[in-house]
Amino acid sequence: MFTKTHILTAVVFVFSACQLQAGVIHSTWIGGTQGDWGEASNWSPAIVPDNTVWTTYVVSIDAYDYGIAVGIGQRYIIDQLVCRGDVTLYGPWYPVNLTLTEDGLVNYGDLYTANLDFTGDVKNTDGAELDLFDFFSAHGNLYNEPNATIEVTGRVMDIVDANIVNKGLICASSNGGLDADIEFLNSGRIELFGGEVSGDIFDNNSIGIIEGCGSLDSDQMLNQGIVYSVGGVLNIHSDGSIINTGVFGNKPLAILNISSHEGVDNQGTIEVNAGGGVAFDCNLVNEPNAVIKLLNGTLAVTTITQKTGATFEGFGGITGNVVIDPNAVIKLTGPTNIVGDLTIEKDATLDISDGTVLVTGLTTCNGGTIRTYRGTIIMQGGESGDICRRIFVD
Repeated sequence: MFTKTHILTAVVFVFSACQLQAGVIHSTWIGGTQGDWGEASNWSPAIVPDNTVWTTYVVSIDAYDYGIAVGIGQRYIIDQLVCRGDVTLYGPWYPVNLTLTEDGLVNYGDLYTANLDFTGDVKNTDGAELDLFDFFSAHGNLYNEPNATIEVTGRVMDIVDANIVNKGLICASSNGGLDADIEFLNSGRIELFGGEVSGDIFDNNSIGIIEGCGSLDSDQMLNQGIVYSVGGVLNIHSDGSIINTGVFGNKPLAILNISSHEGVDNQGTIEVNAGGGVAFDCNLVNEPNAVIKLLNGTLAVTTITQKTGATFEGFGGITGNVVIDPNAVIKLTGPTNIVGDLTIEKDATLDISDGTVLVTGLTTCNGGTIRTYRGTIIMQGGESGDICRRIFVD
């Protein structure tokens, strides 16, 4: 018969054994080039990494000079996963969840994922490559460090209730892309080949570069860096405002199409190259000290307002209404068609040189000036308001 002393001793013994097993176990893959996460023999120590009440796991998969493919058939919870070398992590035909409770997933090598849903942060370190295929989502922040690369193909991958911070290279192709629920911060390079990037707030930093064809979507966008359409059409849409303090432009033969429910505020540079153009499916304001370069391409707008102190120079095509504010100047330096109405406010100047400007809409002069040098203007749509003051320069 057990006495109270025996019972107490047994309880202390069991509790002590649990204490010995409690803590963080560092688990390493030893399963060779291919195997299942759920097989204990694939791990050292020989326990399937899956957090319990008493034990948590920090997991390392080191591929060294050969590739390792690990199948994950059900949900597991661990503290952290660290991958080195050529590693593939894949779920079955449907996505499964891997929950990382502490420091998330850290990739130091070439990591390929398919049909996985991560809970926790995902960090692609300096020099690493992360390839996203079939299905990928993360309920945590996605960090792409300098000199790191993320390749995403065929599907838009969700970063749920979290941010994307890109300091490296993101390549999105064939309708593939990345969607940040909160903020997309880019101070690296994004290349689009029919791909998509989006964020509730999209901030392209002053050293950020976005090039290619595809789409960029946001509720609010600030471009401080460089955005060029290359090789096709690049669509930028915002449900709110778009502020440009950097460069928006098209490479020759490409089209940059921008739309915003609140219009576009240009405080930087808009570059419109030949064989293509930049189209604003909204109003555009060219603010003081901002620049529009019309380089024999087509600038399309709903209405463009040229502010005092802003620069607008070049030649090509302008589709939409043009308003030159008081004391502001637009210089057209070659043959140009304005397919829309033209308004020249008091003390504003339209400067024309070395070509003919054809205005197909109504030209309204409210005390402004038209100055010509080896050029002329044809007001095909007629003239209203005050007669423009005309200056002819020999």
